[in-house]
Amino acid sequence: MQLCGGTLVVDEPEELLLAYVDPDGPYAFPAYDELVTNGSAELVDGDLLAPSLLDAHVDYARFVLLKRMLPSLREGMAGLPATALEDTDDAGIAAVARCFAVLDEVVFARAGARGTIVSKVLHRKRPDLIPLYDSRIWTAYTVSGAIGRGSQRPWVEVMQALCHSMRADLRHNLPEFQALQATAAEKGARLTLLRILDVLVWMSSEPPG
Repeated sequence: MQLCGGTLVVDEPEELLLAYVDPDGPYAFPAYDELVTNGSAELVDGDLLAPSLLDAHVDYARFVLLKRMLPSLREGMAGLPATALEDTDDAGIAAVARCFAVLDEVVFARAGARGTIVSKVLHRKRPDLIPLYDSRIWTAYTVSGAIGRGSQRPWVEVMQALCHSMRADLRHNLPEFQALQATAAEKGARLTLLRILDVLVWMSSEPPG
């Protein structure tokens, strides 16, 4: 399987995925993926702590900051399409990117909660549509040069570019991802295609720097 615009070759995707969803393994499944807060798609205070289960620590200061962002995050989530990323059109991707617009506001610029934290808050509520972002995923998707790495890019642009690239990977490898989804389900892991893509890219990539 080739991902990230063909620059990342994943030789044993099933083996990697099954290692990740092993409940006795060292990874975030099932703690992050099966965390229950309010049992609905509405963002609540408890969701703001979820990034800690994916190694993105939310301390008191970050929690307070995320609470201030919560109205904007809820507004963005309310405008999302019902489709999964692989089935979403460009307008839907633009709606996903707008969920991160709060990070481009002056009051939150350079604050202690950036795209990594916010994506790990939002992804749990729409794991079929909103990608997880971290430096490892971003590096994997920008190594080809198809996506610019500019550090000053607005977060809306960053997430829009990432969504487009991930959608292309899902569509190009759709039968393979569907088979992997079925394999994970047999092990009791109900994962979206997008979450499986995230797992494969993260597990197959070298940490940046």
